[in-house]
Amino acid sequence: MPGPSTPCVLVVDDDKRLADALAAVLNGHGFNTMTAYSGAEAIEAALKSRPDFILMDIMMKGIDGVDAAIAICETLPHCRIVLMSGAESALQNLEKSSRRGHHFDFFMKPIMASSLVDMIRN
Repeated sequence: MPGPSTPCVLVVDDDKRLADALAAVLNGHGFNTMTAYSGAEAIEAALKSRPDFILMDIMMKGIDGVDAAIAICETLPHCRIVLMSGAESALQNLEKSSRRGHHFDFFMKPIMASSLVDMIRN
């Protein structure tokens, strides 16, 4: 059962089923989790809940994952943000964050639960 020192993880993906499934996996490993289904929801949830870790899809309508991640880390610099995508073309979006002075880790979908859990715990 999650405790007060358990990391809080925000899972963001515009594919609601995937976001919910990833959150369920993390809950099963003892993490406190929340979900958001857009970049705008992610920013709002992050500012309200101040998570320790965010796993965010890059390619979303409206505010994409890179822009949302940059907005969040400018307000919550302690929060670790990892971007993910199932499309290799999304890697070009990471260049946008580098040009703006931000560097994020990246996971290619599908994500292995054990790799994700290890990353959060470390």
